[in-house]
Amino acid sequence: MRRALFLICAWSAAGALAQSDAPPPAAGPAAGAIDLHVHANPDVFGRSLDDIDVARLAKAKGMRGIVLKNHVSETASRAALVMKVVPELEVWGGIVLNKAVGGVNPDAVEWMHRMYGARGKVVWLPTFEADKHVKTLSKPDARGLVVAPGGRVTPEMEAILKIIARENLVLATGHVHPDEIVTVVRRARELGIKNILVNHGLTNVPGLTMAQAKQLADMGAVIEIAFLHFRAGPNASLAFLTYWTQVNAKTVVQAIKAIGAQNLVISSDVGQSGNITHPDGLEIAVGEMKAEGISEADIDLMMRKNPARLLGLAN
Repeated sequence: MRRALFLICAWSAAGALAQSDAPPPAAGPAAGAIDLHVHANPDVFGRSLDDIDVARLAKAKGMRGIVLKNHVSETASRAALVMKVVPELEVWGGIVLNKAVGGVNPDAVEWMHRMYGARGKVVWLPTFEADKHVKTLSKPDARGLVVAPGGRVTPEMEAILKIIARENLVLATGHVHPDEIVTVVRRARELGIKNILVNHGLTNVPGLTMAQAKQLADMGAVIEIAFLHFRAGPNASLAFLTYWTQVNAKTVVQAIKAIGAQNLVISSDVGQSGNITHPDGLEIAVGEMKAEGISEADIDLMMRKNPARLLGLAN
């Protein structure tokens, strides 16, 4: 019996070797990537890993960096502490302008960028409390936070944009309405803001059309496509994703044709309890994009070079 098992195992191993003589790649698909959309604990929402867990895993996968995002608190201080534990990885944070920090609050941005460690880099417009998010995913008749009603940025938004310009921060558009994004991006460019990220632009929040995304890219913004929404839609395994519109590798192909890979980033946006890890999400995204014929050069732009450029890192 033992001899039979040995022969079966030996035959299986030989068969596996025969199928591919090529050695495994020296680095995984996420090597060198920068994930601009990482959710982790501490948080008020269920998260699968904490900041240090994610950083250690990203380092083990050969990634270059991560940006920590939290919907209710600043993450600049957390990023500084994580870099003391995992110094080989670039870790950034920022602030989301939801009600917990005073909403569209210039003082919150001013204090965030001064935080110890100088790791505060990204200012996100409102997310789950934005008017677009509330009306689309929660209560259609309710009113959430707005930043540019009637085609003009609010005075508070104007003040925040001036801080972002002065400190060379990254403006990220969060979950606000498409017309607000266009208005804010236009004003941001007038004020000299160089680094603008439109968060998961092609899913239903914010719900940009491809034409609007192209318009924003022409104004200098970079459009994010998040792996999280590769797994969205009515048949999603996680309940909250059934309310989101799916975008996937085919959408990335369309966006490259319409907008250009130089104006796109691929991030994970994962970290939710029950979901896969951030580097795994990026690696799966790479596999699915390659299956759709997307080149290694375009993947390199969207996952390595473009995120680095937004953060002011050398390529």
